[in-house]
Amino acid sequence: MSFDNILVTHDDGVTTITINRPPFNLATPGLIDDLMAAFDELEGRDETRAIVLRGAGERAFCAGADIGHEKGPAGEGRGLRDAGRALVERIEMFPKVIIAAIRGWCIGGGTGIAWPCDIRIASDTAKFRAGDVYLGIIPSWSVGMVRLVNYLGRNRTLDLLLLGEDISAERALELGIVSRVVPDAAFEAEVDRVAKRLASGAPMPIRAIKEAVRAQCREGFDRAALLEEAWAQKIFASQDAKEGLGAFMEKRKPVFTGK
Repeated sequence: MSFDNILVTHDDGVTTITINRPPFNLATPGLIDDLMAAFDELEGRDETRAIVLRGAGERAFCAGADIGHEKGPAGEGRGLRDAGRALVERIEMFPKVIIAAIRGWCIGGGTGIAWPCDIRIASDTAKFRAGDVYLGIIPSWSVGMVRLVNYLGRNRTLDLLLLGEDISAERALELGIVSRVVPDAAFEAEVDRVAKRLASGAPMPIRAIKEAVRAQCREGFDRAALLEEAWAQKIFASQDAKEGLGAFMEKRKPVFTGK
Protein backbone atom coordinates (compact mmCIF):
# COMPACT_ATOMS: atom_id res chain seq x y z
CA MET A 1 0.00 0.00 0.00
CA SER A 2 1.32 3.43 -0.96
CA PHE A 3 -0.29 6.71 0.09
CA ASP A 4 0.51 10.43 -0.03
CA ASN A 5 -0.29 11.28 3.60
CA ILE A 6 0.24 8.10 5.60
CA LEU A 7 2.74 5.27 5.96
CA VAL A 8 1.57 1.68 6.42
CA THR A 9 3.87 -1.01 7.80
CA HIS A 10 3.34 -4.59 8.97
CA ASP A 11 4.96 -6.59 11.77
CA ASP A 12 3.42 -10.05 12.11
CA GLY A 13 -0.21 -9.48 13.14
CA VAL A 14 0.22 -5.75 13.83
CA THR A 15 -0.19 -3.08 11.16
CA THR A 16 0.93 0.46 11.93
CA ILE A 17 -0.64 3.45 10.18
CA THR A 18 1.43 6.62 10.60
CA ILE A 19 -0.05 10.02 9.81
CA ASN A 20 2.88 11.36 7.83
CA ARG A 21 2.39 15.13 7.72
CA PRO A 22 4.97 16.34 10.27
CA PRO A 23 5.53 18.29 12.32
CA PHE A 24 1.87 18.66 13.32
CA ASN A 25 0.21 15.97 11.14
CA LEU A 26 -2.72 18.24 10.35
CA ALA A 27 -5.89 16.66 9.00
CA THR A 28 -6.86 17.35 5.39
CA PRO A 29 -9.39 15.76 3.01
CA GLY A 30 -6.46 13.93 1.40
CA LEU A 31 -5.35 12.51 4.73
CA ILE A 32 -8.85 11.33 5.54
CA ASP A 33 -9.16 9.72 2.09
CA ASP A 34 -5.89 7.87 2.67
CA LEU A 35 -6.99 6.65 6.11
CA MET A 36 -10.32 5.44 4.74
CA ALA A 37 -8.59 3.59 1.89
CA ALA A 38 -6.11 1.99 4.30
CA PHE A 39 -8.90 0.76 6.58
CA ASP A 40 -10.71 -0.69 3.56
CA GLU A 41 -7.62 -2.69 2.59
CA LEU A 42 -6.76 -3.78 6.12
CA GLU A 43 -10.26 -5.02 6.89
CA GLY A 44 -9.76 -7.72 4.26
CA ARG A 45 -6.15 -8.49 5.20
CA ASP A 46 -6.30 -11.63 7.33
CA GLU A 47 -2.73 -11.19 8.56
CA THR A 48 -3.67 -7.88 10.23
CA ARG A 49 -5.15 -8.61 13.66
CA ALA A 50 -4.52 -5.23 15.32
CA ILE A 51 -3.85 -1.71 14.03
CA VAL A 52 -1.73 1.00 15.63
CA LEU A 53 -2.64 4.54 14.55
CA ARG A 54 -0.02 7.20 15.27
CA GLY A 55 1.51 10.47 14.10
CA ALA A 56 4.95 10.95 12.58
CA GLY A 57 7.56 12.55 14.82
CA GLU A 58 7.25 13.53 18.45
CA ARG A 59 5.46 16.89 18.31
CA ALA A 60 1.93 15.76 17.54
CA PHE A 61 -0.37 12.83 17.00
CA CYS A 62 -2.55 15.24 15.03
CA ALA A 63 -2.87 18.91 15.97
CA GLY A 64 -6.24 19.40 14.29
CA ALA A 65 -7.51 20.23 10.84
CA ASP A 66 -5.46 22.20 8.34
CA ILE A 67 -7.20 25.59 8.44
CA GLY A 68 -6.56 26.04 4.73
CA HIS A 69 -9.02 23.23 4.07
CA GLU A 70 -11.73 24.37 6.50
CA LYS A 71 -13.68 26.46 4.02
CA GLY A 72 -16.14 24.57 1.88
CA PRO A 73 -19.19 25.56 -0.18
CA ALA A 74 -20.64 28.81 1.14
CA GLY A 75 -17.77 28.86 3.65
CA GLU A 76 -19.38 26.11 5.68
CA GLY A 77 -16.60 23.50 5.54
CA ARG A 78 -19.22 20.83 4.94
CA GLY A 79 -16.93 18.62 2.88
CA LEU A 80 -14.33 18.26 5.60
CA ARG A 81 -17.02 17.77 8.25
CA ASP A 82 -18.64 14.99 6.28
CA ALA A 83 -15.26 13.34 5.67
CA GLY A 84 -14.36 13.60 9.36
CA ARG A 85 -17.67 12.09 10.44
CA ALA A 86 -17.23 9.23 7.97
CA LEU A 87 -13.75 8.53 9.36
CA VAL A 88 -14.98 8.51 12.95
CA GLU A 89 -17.75 6.10 11.98
CA ARG A 90 -15.25 3.87 10.16
CA ILE A 91 -12.98 3.70 13.20
CA GLU A 92 -15.86 2.93 15.54
CA MET A 93 -17.37 0.29 13.24
CA PHE A 94 -14.07 -1.34 12.26
CA PRO A 95 -14.13 -5.08 13.12
CA LYS A 96 -10.49 -5.23 14.27
CA VAL A 97 -9.00 -3.53 17.29
CA ILE A 98 -7.46 -0.07 16.73
CA ILE A 99 -4.89 1.39 19.13
CA ALA A 100 -4.19 5.12 19.15
CA ALA A 101 -0.54 5.77 20.07
CA ILE A 102 -0.53 9.41 21.16
CA ARG A 103 2.62 11.45 21.55
CA GLY A 104 2.66 15.25 21.68
CA TRP A 105 -0.32 17.39 20.72
CA CYS A 106 -3.74 15.91 20.04
CA ILE A 107 -6.08 18.79 19.23
CA GLY A 108 -9.48 19.28 17.59
CA GLY A 109 -9.74 16.88 14.65
CA GLY A 110 -6.89 14.91 16.19
CA THR A 111 -9.08 14.13 19.19
CA GLY A 112 -11.78 13.09 16.72
CA ILE A 113 -9.41 10.50 15.32
CA ALA A 114 -7.83 9.33 18.58
CA TRP A 115 -10.73 9.20 21.03
CA PRO A 116 -12.95 6.76 19.08
CA CYS A 117 -10.08 4.23 18.92
CA ASP A 118 -10.56 1.13 21.06
CA ILE A 119 -7.37 1.50 23.13
CA ARG A 120 -5.59 4.84 23.62
CA ILE A 121 -2.01 4.79 24.86
CA ALA A 122 -0.46 8.17 25.64
CA SER A 123 3.13 9.19 26.16
CA ASP A 124 3.54 11.45 29.17
CA THR A 125 4.34 14.15 26.59
CA ALA A 126 0.79 14.03 25.20
CA LYS A 127 -1.45 17.08 25.50
CA PHE A 128 -5.09 17.36 24.49
CA ARG A 129 -7.30 20.32 23.67
CA ALA A 130 -10.91 20.66 22.58
CA GLY A 131 -11.08 24.45 22.50
CA ASP A 132 -13.37 24.99 19.51
CA VAL A 133 -15.58 27.52 21.29
CA TYR A 134 -12.55 29.83 21.66
CA LEU A 135 -12.17 29.77 17.87
CA GLY A 136 -15.83 30.64 17.43
CA ILE A 137 -16.74 27.17 16.16
CA ILE A 138 -17.91 23.80 17.49
CA PRO A 139 -16.53 20.25 17.34
CA SER A 140 -18.26 18.85 14.25
CA TRP A 141 -16.99 15.32 13.58
CA SER A 142 -19.67 13.73 15.79
CA VAL A 143 -17.28 13.05 18.66
CA GLY A 144 -17.41 15.99 21.09
CA MET A 145 -21.11 16.76 20.60
CA VAL A 146 -22.32 13.23 19.87
CA ARG A 147 -20.14 10.49 21.37
CA LEU A 148 -18.13 12.11 24.14
CA VAL A 149 -20.92 12.01 26.72
CA ASN A 150 -21.01 8.21 26.27
CA TYR A 151 -17.26 8.07 26.80
CA LEU A 152 -16.99 10.41 29.78
CA GLY A 153 -20.42 11.31 31.14
CA ARG A 154 -22.32 14.61 31.04
CA ASN A 155 -20.31 16.65 33.57
CA ARG A 156 -16.84 15.77 32.34
CA THR A 157 -17.91 16.34 28.74
CA LEU A 158 -19.16 19.84 29.54
CA ASP A 159 -16.03 20.66 31.54
CA LEU A 160 -13.79 19.57 28.68
CA LEU A 161 -15.69 21.22 25.82
CA LEU A 162 -16.73 24.46 27.51
CA LEU A 163 -13.47 25.24 29.29
CA GLY A 164 -11.39 24.19 26.29
CA GLU A 165 -8.21 24.07 28.35
CA ASP A 166 -5.05 22.09 27.63
CA ILE A 167 -5.30 18.63 29.19
CA SER A 168 -2.15 16.82 30.28
CA ALA A 169 -1.71 13.10 29.72
CA GLU A 170 -2.21 12.45 33.44
CA ARG A 171 -5.44 14.46 33.51
CA ALA A 172 -6.61 12.68 30.35
CA LEU A 173 -6.13 9.38 32.16
CA GLU A 174 -8.20 10.62 35.11
CA LEU A 175 -10.99 11.65 32.74
CA GLY A 176 -10.90 8.35 30.86
CA ILE A 177 -9.82 9.93 27.56
CA VAL A 178 -6.82 7.58 27.42
CA SER A 179 -6.40 3.99 28.56
CA ARG A 180 -2.93 4.44 30.03
CA VAL A 181 -0.03 6.88 30.25
CA VAL A 182 3.55 5.73 29.72
CA PRO A 183 6.85 7.58 30.29
CA ASP A 184 8.08 8.69 26.88
CA ALA A 185 11.21 6.56 27.13
CA ALA A 186 9.02 3.45 27.48
CA PHE A 187 6.31 4.53 25.03
CA GLU A 188 7.40 2.56 21.96
CA ALA A 189 7.92 -0.64 23.92
CA GLU A 190 4.51 -0.39 25.59
CA VAL A 191 2.70 0.31 22.33
CA ASP A 192 4.44 -2.70 20.79
CA ARG A 193 3.60 -4.93 23.77
CA VAL A 194 -0.07 -3.98 23.84
CA ALA A 195 -0.46 -4.26 20.07
CA LYS A 196 1.10 -7.74 19.99
CA ARG A 197 -1.09 -8.88 22.89
CA LEU A 198 -4.23 -7.70 21.11
CA ALA A 199 -3.08 -9.27 17.84
CA SER A 200 -2.77 -12.62 19.63
CA GLY A 201 -6.43 -12.61 20.66
CA ALA A 202 -9.16 -14.50 18.83
CA PRO A 203 -10.59 -12.28 16.05
CA MET A 204 -14.27 -13.23 16.41
CA PRO A 205 -14.53 -12.48 20.15
CA ILE A 206 -12.78 -9.15 19.62
CA ARG A 207 -15.28 -8.23 16.93
CA ALA A 208 -18.19 -9.42 19.08
CA ILE A 209 -17.11 -7.37 22.09
CA LYS A 210 -16.67 -4.25 19.95
CA GLU A 211 -20.14 -4.67 18.43
CA ALA A 212 -21.90 -5.28 21.75
CA VAL A 213 -20.20 -2.39 23.56
CA ARG A 214 -20.99 -0.09 20.64
CA ALA A 215 -24.61 -1.25 20.71
CA GLN A 216 -24.88 -0.36 24.41
CA CYS A 217 -24.02 3.24 23.55
CA ARG A 218 -25.95 3.56 20.30
CA GLU A 219 -28.91 1.19 20.57
CA GLY A 220 -29.35 0.24 24.21
CA PHE A 221 -29.34 -2.70 26.60
CA ASP A 222 -31.73 -4.97 24.72
CA ARG A 223 -29.83 -4.78 21.44
CA ALA A 224 -26.54 -5.52 23.21
CA ALA A 225 -28.11 -8.56 24.89
CA LEU A 226 -29.32 -9.91 21.55
CA LEU A 227 -25.86 -9.46 20.05
CA GLU A 228 -24.28 -11.24 23.01
CA GLU A 229 -26.38 -14.35 22.48
CA ALA A 230 -26.04 -14.33 18.68
CA TRP A 231 -22.27 -14.11 18.96
CA ALA A 232 -22.14 -16.68 21.79
CA GLN A 233 -23.85 -19.28 19.60
CA LYS A 234 -21.38 -18.67 16.78
CA ILE A 235 -18.22 -18.38 18.86
CA PHE A 236 -18.71 -21.29 21.24
CA ALA A 237 -19.07 -23.54 18.19
CA SER A 238 -15.97 -22.12 16.49
CA GLN A 239 -12.58 -23.71 15.91
CA ASP A 240 -10.95 -20.88 17.83
CA ALA A 241 -13.00 -21.66 20.95
CA LYS A 242 -11.85 -25.28 20.81
CA GLU A 243 -8.28 -24.12 20.23
CA GLY A 244 -8.35 -21.61 23.08
CA LEU A 245 -9.79 -24.02 25.64
CA GLY A 246 -7.51 -26.82 24.46
CA ALA A 247 -4.45 -24.62 24.70
CA PHE A 248 -5.44 -23.59 28.22
CA MET A 249 -5.74 -27.21 29.33
CA GLU A 250 -2.46 -28.12 27.63
CA LYS A 251 -0.66 -25.05 29.04
CA ARG A 252 0.42 -23.74 25.65
CA LYS A 253 -0.11 -20.57 23.62
CA PRO A 254 -3.22 -20.77 21.41
CA VAL A 255 -3.01 -20.23 17.66
CA PHE A 256 -6.19 -18.55 16.47
CA THR A 257 -7.28 -18.54 12.83
CA GLY A 258 -10.47 -16.49 13.02
CA LYS A 259 -12.63 -19.53 12.26
